[in-house]
Amino acid sequence: MNEGTTNTALPLRPQGPVRAVMLFVDFPDLPTKEATSIQYDRLVPRAKRWYTEASYGRLSLAVTPVSHWVRMPHNVGAYGLANGISWKEHQDYIADAVHAANDEVDFSRYQVVYVVAPKSIGVDRSPAFQAYPGSGIAVDGTEIRYGATFFDDTRFDSRYASNVLIHETGHILGLPDLYDVPNPTFWSLFRFAGGWDMMSWNEPGGHFMAWEKWKLGWLDPSQLTCLNSPGEVTTTITPLERAGGLKAVVVPLSATSAYVVEARKKIGEDAALCDEGVLVYKVDASARSGYGPVQVASAQQDKSSDLRDRCGPLYNATFDKAQGEVAHFADNAAGISMDVLSSGTDGYRVRVVRTTLATQSFPLTTMDSGTSDGAVQEGAYIPPDDSFFPFGSGWDMSGQPDSD
Repeated sequence: MNEGTTNTALPLRPQGPVRAVMLFVDFPDLPTKEATSIQYDRLVPRAKRWYTEASYGRLSLAVTPVSHWVRMPHNVGAYGLANGISWKEHQDYIADAVHAANDEVDFSRYQVVYVVAPKSIGVDRSPAFQAYPGSGIAVDGTEIRYGATFFDDTRFDSRYASNVLIHETGHILGLPDLYDVPNPTFWSLFRFAGGWDMMSWNEPGGHFMAWEKWKLGWLDPSQLTCLNSPGEVTTTITPLERAGGLKAVVVPLSATSAYVVEARKKIGEDAALCDEGVLVYKVDASARSGYGPVQVASAQQDKSSDLRDRCGPLYNATFDKAQGEVAHFADNAAGISMDVLSSGTDGYRVRVVRTTLATQSFPLTTMDSGTSDGAVQEGAYIPPDDSFFPFGSGWDMSGQPDSD
């Protein structure tokens, strides 16, 4: 799993209605009488609103609950949940939940199965599940290939619980973790992208970045502009949280990497961010999930532990023209700079300059609108389709996907 165009053999298509069923399961040795509506209300309503806003209405999450506890056939310990869950253990766990509920659920109506466990189950994290065609769960004449299981990390508060569902559904749609898995101490884990994307530190509950929205097909071709040869682009980037307008300037570095410049405002589902302005980050499609596929460039060092606790590392990363802010970014080695010229209700006026060619040709299809002499080639990305692999890299086809 990476930030290249996704191999569509695995993830769920991120367009239109996503139809999910939510099962609540308990166990012979861990029965419960808790109202299922408590966990449903923690997990689902805000997640539905979030996906509608973040996708500009291009994806709708429809979750049908089975509003009572379904008894699993085995005790909790039989599922191997306590010591980390393998892909096969995860498949077996979801399969038992599906078969236990099969008398009352027509699973052919759904694409995704969410399985909610009772409180105090002793499992800290809630992983996503994906299966390649032919290795899912056969039921009701269909194959369940997508799901997520929810455990103790969804018991803290409703906002965080819904963030977990949003994050795990992001994996189902093909997005990688933006963590630093080799350095798993708490804040080091989120040092690459901070709280600027739901696939990183998800406490702020922020939008996916513009690159990922392009990857998911939620942005039109005209909403990303490419500077793929020496020259400059001066343009206004509209806030990512609002529909319409130009959302990013992309500067390719190689066949697998690029800089992205986007604008973020503390509005809508991004209202809990600790700063706003122009966000600059590098995308590396050769980096796999959890190994820094997106790395945010920080305008200023973090100064407040309280703000870091709320919004994660890099909370102070955005560039802005306002007093006390930093308006200039440069990567001299790459020959790239960005300046924030002004800001207003329409967004941020920026100038992006590059002085060198990309080290390799960038294979994304663009619609050139530059000068005839080629000094500036400014183009709009063509969004991915079922057969388009611009980076030549997608899912690792050698085995099953990770379950986290």
